[in-house]
Amino acid sequence: MPKCLDYEMARLFADYTSLTFSSCSLPILQDKMSKDLTETAIWLYVNKLTLNLSKTDFMLIRSRLRIAALDGKIELSLFNTDVKQVKSTKCLGVRIDKNLTWNGHLQSIRH
Repeated sequence: MPKCLDYEMARLFADYTSLTFSSCSLPILQDKMSKDLTETAIWLYVNKLTLNLSKTDFMLIRSRLRIAALDGKIELSLFNTDVKQVKSTKCLGVRIDKNLTWNGHLQSIRH
């Protein structure tokens, strides 16, 4: 799958895949994400695999100051289904938040 992607770096582990993008501009980032998400979906279809859109989300990771300074919003969709933006996500058992702090992870393992 990584060879079908133009802009992102794919991290594959068993049935879990994480895609990482970078850009200094939200419109450019959205364009990269949209194109490679479509390419990923095509690759999965050709290889008789499925993408669970209910478990598909994205997160912008930046410092608190840079997150506050972002203009605009990223909107992604695939097969007429919106891909939701989240503030934190779980990746291989570790809770990651948009500011890369340990607060959410520590709270999740305390309970």
